[in-house]
Amino acid sequence: MKIALISTGSELLTGKANTNAAFIGDRLFSLGLELSCVTDIADRKEELSRELKKAFEINSVVILTGGLGPTFDDITVETMAETFGLKIYQDKKVLEAIAERFAKLNITSPTKNNDRQANIIKGAKVLENRNGTAPGQMLHFEYLDGQKRLRKTLFLFPGPPKELQPMFEENAVPFFRSYASGIRKNFVISVFGLGESAVEEMIRPVINAVSFGEEKFVEFGILAHKSIVDVKFSVSGTDEMLVDETVSNIKSGFEEVLKDNIFSQDGETLASVCGKLLLHNKKTVAFAESCTGGLIAKKITDVSGSSEYFKSSCVTYSNESKIKMLGVKEETLNSFGAVSAETAVEMAAGVLKFSESDYAVSITGIAGPTGATKEKPVGLVYIGMASKKGTKVFKYNFFGTREDIRERSSNAALDLLRRELSQKEEPVKNKKAVGKK
Repeated sequence: MKIALISTGSELLTGKANTNAAFIGDRLFSLGLELSCVTDIADRKEELSRELKKAFEINSVVILTGGLGPTFDDITVETMAETFGLKIYQDKKVLEAIAERFAKLNITSPTKNNDRQANIIKGAKVLENRNGTAPGQMLHFEYLDGQKRLRKTLFLFPGPPKELQPMFEENAVPFFRSYASGIRKNFVISVFGLGESAVEEMIRPVINAVSFGEEKFVEFGILAHKSIVDVKFSVSGTDEMLVDETVSNIKSGFEEVLKDNIFSQDGETLASVCGKLLLHNKKTVAFAESCTGGLIAKKITDVSGSSEYFKSSCVTYSNESKIKMLGVKEETLNSFGAVSAETAVEMAAGVLKFSESDYAVSITGIAGPTGATKEKPVGLVYIGMASKKGTKVFKYNFFGTREDIRERSSNAALDLLRRELSQKEEPVKNKKAVGKK
């Protein structure tokens, strides 16, 4: 089965990331299928019509996202109908659903523009949108291409990911699953503390040891992002026992070489892993953040149930707040500066005392692009780790944009907490332990 994705929206051609393509591609891959092509196209009828014809020439299924809204540039339904000679009708049930949604939100009644969202291609199945007003559509249709009569399937989904994703899971996944052949199992092993090239070198012997044949097929991939490296692999075949055995051998091989640099084997984040460890150990944590501006606390509280182990967070961006809120000594700041091991130590000790938590993590650094000196360049970050056992501080030198440095810094802090809770050493490259107090 060949599947094409067309995403409409002029914003996709001016820098906005197409997150729908990543989501749909990943879900199809998990079913043992894949996209043959992805096309981003502006909201222009002639161009969309041309792309639709091209896509249906070589694909049996086309997924089209976007262009189902109420405004003048939402042209997906009418363009599809005109291109293939299909008829449109206005669905009364959809009109009623739109009116009910407006009433629940205490918004003025729908306008005629909103009524356009009830325009359905004749013969299409209406796909309910529980998070918006634009329904999706699924259509099996035939059309003549020269002397050939071709049977095709079309999916229309709204562009907003929060609307598309549940609709895709409920309607498209069962359809595609019925066409998936054989068995395919996908896994992601997430690593922190090693560079992409180092990970590749370490796992190469494991990959080379995998036997390939007609009875099974194995794929590997590596993706690095913000100091985290995801090693992806899939095993497919017709014999489930053989597939499971291969999966087990690969995972065991990766565990042997990557050791405790692996923090997740099931897609968990560093924050969720830390949360589980805190719950398991019956411990609590607090943070004192400077250069990350509350990002670590956000990652922790993104996890449901974090109130069980997260005490508090202090965003002490200024020297004054470090002194007043955390008890950092003024002479420490004058002698060593805000970005220093000494300040990180006092910040961690201060928030540990203030919060009465079991663990405390502090972070101070230069995220850039300004504020650096020759002695303290952009990317210099100190992370303190405090508990009743004492306080340790680690020095990092990160690179990238301001956002990159903040992300890498917050991930590094969470990884240090993970290792501390696991009572393991921290063999993390690009990090230097600079002392204990």
